[in-house]
Amino acid sequence: MKKTVFFITLSAITCSLTLSGQVSPIEKGLQAITTDAIKGQLEFLSSDWMEGRGTGERGSYLAADYVASMFKVFGAAPAGDMSAGGRGRMVVVVGQPTTPPVAPPAAANQPQAQPAAARPAEAQPARQRQGGGQFTPVRSYFQNFTLIETEATGNSTLTVKKGGREYIFREGIDFSAGRATMDVRFDAPVVFVGYGIQNKEMGIDDFAGVDVKGKVILRLSGFPGYNDITSPMYKKLVGDNTRAQYDIQRGKSDILTKLGVLGVIDITVNRDVTKSWGVYKFNNNPAPAENGPRTNWNPMRLDGKEITSNPVNITTTERLSNLFISEGGLDIAKYEKDAAVGTVKFKPVVLQGLTAGLNVAVNAKRVNVRNVVAIIEGENPNEFICAGAHMDHMGMDNGKIWNGADDNASGTVALMTIAKAFIESGVKPKRSIVFCAWTGEEKGLLGSEYFTLYPAIGKISDYKFYMNFDMISRDVATDTEKNMAGITYTKAYPKLEEITKAAVEKYKLNLNLNIRSQEAPTGGSDYTAFTENKIPVIAWMAAMHPEYHQPSDEVSLVNWEKMTNIIKLAYLQLWEAANGEIK
Repeated sequence: MKKTVFFITLSAITCSLTLSGQVSPIEKGLQAITTDAIKGQLEFLSSDWMEGRGTGERGSYLAADYVASMFKVFGAAPAGDMSAGGRGRMVVVVGQPTTPPVAPPAAANQPQAQPAAARPAEAQPARQRQGGGQFTPVRSYFQNFTLIETEATGNSTLTVKKGGREYIFREGIDFSAGRATMDVRFDAPVVFVGYGIQNKEMGIDDFAGVDVKGKVILRLSGFPGYNDITSPMYKKLVGDNTRAQYDIQRGKSDILTKLGVLGVIDITVNRDVTKSWGVYKFNNNPAPAENGPRTNWNPMRLDGKEITSNPVNITTTERLSNLFISEGGLDIAKYEKDAAVGTVKFKPVVLQGLTAGLNVAVNAKRVNVRNVVAIIEGENPNEFICAGAHMDHMGMDNGKIWNGADDNASGTVALMTIAKAFIESGVKPKRSIVFCAWTGEEKGLLGSEYFTLYPAIGKISDYKFYMNFDMISRDVATDTEKNMAGITYTKAYPKLEEITKAAVEKYKLNLNLNIRSQEAPTGGSDYTAFTENKIPVIAWMAAMHPEYHQPSDEVSLVNWEKMTNIIKLAYLQLWEAANGEIK
């Protein structure tokens, strides 16, 4: 019945044509979404001139300027920081305010288009000096803030104590400290938790029966059956889902803060993890072709409103891993075999009488960064829906540029293109639409988190819906039809799925959708911050591919037809969120 109602609603909008045959507003916007326009934006945003758009780096500022300029060209108003005009400077123009552009006359029975005059008062450009020498504050397109960047000092130590004996290990020699964000020191008992997975849907809880709050956990890298693709657990956990391994690792990390873990020791067996730890004595770097990963990828964090409780994570050499295994009496080979089969219920093991003491030291500095925020004001200026995509990527290093055409120039182009489509529709939406190009996603979803802590416009409680775009232009190897894409949405809003399927059918969009619902969707992209604020979401992603986080993620590999169809469908979804009901 709900699907029927949506079809009637959509048909009513579509059929609201004039006697002269004028196209309806929703279809006007749809016609503005063209592959040529998408190509033009994506080719520039993922070009070498953007230098990989690393958070806080020069390329990220160029990218933000480009995105802001496109919002301005398309007609979406600035919704970032309040300032006295321009880039935080006072702008005075003598004379009368500039008259806003006038829309062409609408045909009979057509909604009147709302150009610049309909935008929020605070979004209008500063055009004149007010009486008494006062200046009119205006908004910019930028939400400016700072992140704290840290780098290892090489002076961190790990002390393992048992039976009156102390072993002291050094950073860079015996272990590496991953993404340490501040100086910290602690001593705590050690608990072996297998692979450290807690996934109720899969029936896995490696923490069952033990309290790990205030403790250091010892866990294996990977997941049950990760080294045997024929094993029952590999088939269950991964199968043909190329993103599954990434999601598993993300889930392993996400659960730790909730459980109150102080530190994580990732152990490896039969593998040398030190290959990337060495330095060249002759103070030189190898040729770019001989060096793959980035060597200057430093962690960043938000200040937030409280001291971070995220655990410190270290990776150990096999020599150090074997110390924990032997002192704890662990049979890792048997555990891995049982875990791959999935028939033996795992019980965590407290390593009796053994403690791990970690003393982490980092260098830190504040880095200026910015989100780009634009708005199309609705009839209700105090009720918002939001669409977002992260514009940052991995930057450049050792002669290589991580252009991130798919991740996530593609999503950023979707954002700009949909803003253009709403403007081209010629009508004002019922709810205001906020468009956000995030920074710092690759550093830990930081730009979107900052926005939800300190919204650039409105209150976060006034946001009724969020749509996220991340990697929407590529195919997995098994996608022979080259039309597969994924959507995750908030389970309590089933109408979102009905809206999606109805729009695909009505507009004959060539998309084979994997639509999933979750109670509270979270993961490795920016919708997480909105979910945590009880805001319903739709998260778009097309495919995980071998070029993920590699310099080879280039525009030449983009599936233009799929990307165009995804943007069209997302526009139709957002239209309903802005003008109708989603629950």
